[in-house]
Order: sequence, then structure tokens, then C-alpha cells
Amino acid sequence: MEWYRLTKEELFSNLESDEDGLDAISRQERLAKEGPNELSQGEEISEIRKFLSHFNDLLVYALIVSAALKGFSGDFIDMAIILFVVLVNALIGYIQEAKATDSLNSLSNMMSANAVIWTGNEKVTVDATSLVKGDIVFLKPGDIIPADLRLLDAYNLVVEEAILTGESTPVNKSTDIIESEADLGDRLNMVFSGTLVNAGSAKAVVVETGDRTEIGKISEHLKSVEDSETPLITKMKLMNKQIFAVVAGLIVFLVIFSFFYRDMTGDELLSAMIALAVSAIPEGLPAVLSIILSVGVTRMARQNGKRPIE
Repeated sequence: MEWYRLTKEELFSNLESDEDGLDAISRQERLAKEGPNELSQGEEISEIRKFLSHFNDLLVYALIVSAALKGFSGDFIDMAIILFVVLVNALIGYIQEAKATDSLNSLSNMMSANAVIWTGNEKVTVDATSLVKGDIVFLKPGDIIPADLRLLDAYNLVVEEAILTGESTPVNKSTDIIESEADLGDRLNMVFSGTLVNAGSAKAVVVETGDRTEIGKISEHLKSVEDSETPLITKMKLMNKQIFAVVAGLIVFLVIFSFFYRDMTGDELLSAMIALAVSAIPEGLPAVLSIILSVGVTRMARQNGKRPIE
């Protein structure tokens, strides 16, 4: 629905509402039908799966095999040390990833908590998640827009819409009808969920909530995008394969060399192979990478995702 092109009469007719808003019973009925005004969450990954994912690495597999061989040979102390190193690195990676996830969640937390509406012939502050289409909402400076709204009255209203349109400057809003098709940034008689009121005040009617808002459409689109590897992760996996190939080559060379030039027992050769594998594998690399990336995300969160001015 192109809400910005409708006259006030057409607008209220489609919403089955009027400038007096909705009564409590109508709001409850619509809320039950439309659902809460909040963005739906994607599939949650259990904490156990997140932790176990840090063992899904070629070099970690090599270390686990080395530990198993140590245990098979009866050297349980070395086996415990190797497994301890693997466990500590996985734990560090898990903790740092959790911190990074919390930081990203704080960056994406742009939904308003409360809204002032007109219902029962009075202004009432309600939870923003309870908003439904047809509600009359009042806006003032500092408010985060709680849903997609069509403006009814606006007084010097200026809204920051950079999160949706990318515009670096706030937008002056009006109540004029836009007759022709307009892009999102040109819909001056609309304000959108998650944007910020810089100045002025307004009275508006809710036209879309939850996933049907413009920011909700973006959220749904992002959830539909398949996971892909970043260039950094691709290079890391390539380097892991190269390290694994070099270690395997050295072990083969060690076996051949010991067979022709050294008289080593089976236990000595096994210990040498395990020592070579453990010493050559940078087991701390995944944890160090996780720490570097999480620190970067945390700094971005502190700066609200903005690059500091130099």
C-alpha cells in the first residue's frame, strides 16, 4: 500500500480508524490479529553449538588426533596438556564471539520502547510493541519512531533517517499528499520505524508495524541471505590447509628419514611425530583472530558504528 499517496479520507478508510484513534477493545483485537510490533528473530543457535563450532578447524582436528595418539601410547600427561590447550583456545574464542554478538545486538537495537497514543479521549503511554495499524501517535524531539507512520499534523518536524536512506542530513517533514510515485527518502509525509525525531512535534497514524515496516523488510531480507565466507575467513582456511600439508609432509619425511638413517623404536617415532605436529601447529591462532575481530566490533559499538573524525 502506497500510504503516502492517499488522502486523509482514503487513509482512514483503509485503516478503519479516524483521528480519535482506536479504543482499547479494538486495539486488543487488532493486536491479536496482526501480532506485536516487533521484529521477528531468526533461528537461534544454541550455546553448545556455538561452543562446539570452535573445534571445527583442520588444525584443531590434528591436535585432537595427536592427543588421542598420546593417550593410546600411555602418555596421559601430554595428552591432557594438548587437550587443555585446545579447550582453552575454544573457550577464549567462544567468549570473545559472545562479546562481539552482544556488541552487534546493541548496534541493531533501534526499536522504540514506548509510544504516546490517543485512545479513550486521552493521551496514554503504551509499550511500543502493542501498537497496531490505526493507532494515533504523538511525536516529540528525541523520540525514536515506534512504527511506520503517516503524518496528520506536523510542526517544524525534522527526522534523522540515515539508517534507512543514508542521507547525512536530517529531513524536514510535511503533511502534503504526494501524488506521484516516490522513493523512500522522498516520502516527506511519512516517518519510519527506528528513525529519530531531531526537532519539532507531530501527530501521526500507524500504517505498518513489525516486519511490515521498512526496517522490518530490511531485517527479513538480511535473514534470507545465505551465510557466506568473508575473504579473511577464506584466507584463514587456506592457510590452515597449507600448514596441515606442510606438517603432514614433514611427518612423512621424518618417518622415511628415521627408517633409513635412524634406529628409532615405534614409541620414539610416534612421540617425535606428535611433538612435530603440536609444535608446528599455531593452536592459538583461532583465538587470537577472534579476539582481534571482537575488539574491533566492540570499538565500533562504542562509537555507534561511526568512524572517528581525525
